[in-house]
Amino acid sequence: MNRQIDAVIFDLDGTLVDSQPAVLRATQEALARFDISVSDQEVRERFGGGSRNIMSYFLVRELGEGKANQHIDEAVEAKNSLQTEYSSDVALLPGVDKLLAQLKQDGFQLGIATMGAGATARRVLSRKRIDAYFARVLTVDDVTKPKPDPEILERATELLGVEIGRSMYVGDSGHDLGAAAAIDMPFVLADTGLFMDGTRRIDLREQAQSIGYPVVEIDDLESITTIAKNYSPS
Repeated sequence: MNRQIDAVIFDLDGTLVDSQPAVLRATQEALARFDISVSDQEVRERFGGGSRNIMSYFLVRELGEGKANQHIDEAVEAKNSLQTEYSSDVALLPGVDKLLAQLKQDGFQLGIATMGAGATARRVLSRKRIDAYFARVLTVDDVTKPKPDPEILERATELLGVEIGRSMYVGDSGHDLGAAAAIDMPFVLADTGLFMDGTRRIDLREQAQSIGYPVVEIDDLESITTIAKNYSPS
């Protein structure tokens, strides 16, 4: 049987790396500059869609829309700068090295499509020594609309020179799933539980399974290779 998938594109935070300590610390310290205090759980619940999305939410909630609009650019820059600074706190998830090496050996093109800032994403990939695996790295800096809009996936497949239907996206959030589903792109839910917990995590798993998307656990990421090799559209 001919292989149906030519490229595997990954989200980054919560999918390939545990960036939770850096994200929480950077978000909280950036918001503190505006005398805003938020809990770890509040940040987790709002994570996804990029720094502007999460910072805008808390600024509007605490300061009102007018003041939030005045400070949003400063807040986003502060959060991104801090998160880049704290990139040494980011750790590869179990099996990621072997997963990427096997996919590369098997001839898949690999890419990154993340709502993280470009400088932060590239610093993390370099520090973790996995940057060489990826032919294309797309970040929030490369698109005008954040996930769940599929713009970043459409652009990634275009730059990789592969068809959307012959590409597979791997992500850990509802934003990732929504972006893939919007363009009928094959998708794998990496159920790592880093930014999703409780009923939100259960609901996401059920949503993925109802569509027919595979779900892999945090300790079984290496199985993504088998899924990509054996994928067949329903």
